[in-house]
Amino acid sequence: MMIDIVDDGRVRTITFQRPEAKNAMNTDMWDGTTEAFLAAADDPAVAVVVLTGSEDSFSAGQDLIEMAQLATGNGPEQKYGFAGLCRTLIDFPKPLILAVNGLGLGFGTTILGLSDLVFASTNARFKCPFTALGVAPELSSSMTFPRLLGRQNASWILM
Repeated sequence: MMIDIVDDGRVRTITFQRPEAKNAMNTDMWDGTTEAFLAAADDPAVAVVVLTGSEDSFSAGQDLIEMAQLATGNGPEQKYGFAGLCRTLIDFPKPLILAVNGLGLGFGTTILGLSDLVFASTNARFKCPFTALGVAPELSSSMTFPRLLGRQNASWILM
């Protein structure tokens, strides 16, 4: 399993567990994380969710090797995929706290705009490589970041 789920009282902690890839998100992680959030949303014993990454990274974003495979039709079949997790996070009915312990790249940065509270360690580093990859900013960040950071700061981060 590429994610761990631990309950402590009414707090559910979801931890990305793919440290060898800096917790880069692949199909198993998109689908597993989506299922974890759907289960937390439906569980009345869960009041709040904390999302974090293992070892020295929060998330390095999309696994670029798998992204290339998906673009050519050779990738694994997805149950929810990236789009499913996006919808789930946007509609998530409970407080979401991020505990960012290191690298936040792409998705690892844009998810900040959909969380209710972020705790970032002094080792946290954020970057959005969208223009370098020739793709648009994701996870509603082009809407949430200007509202949270101001238009110019959001543009600087997302571009």
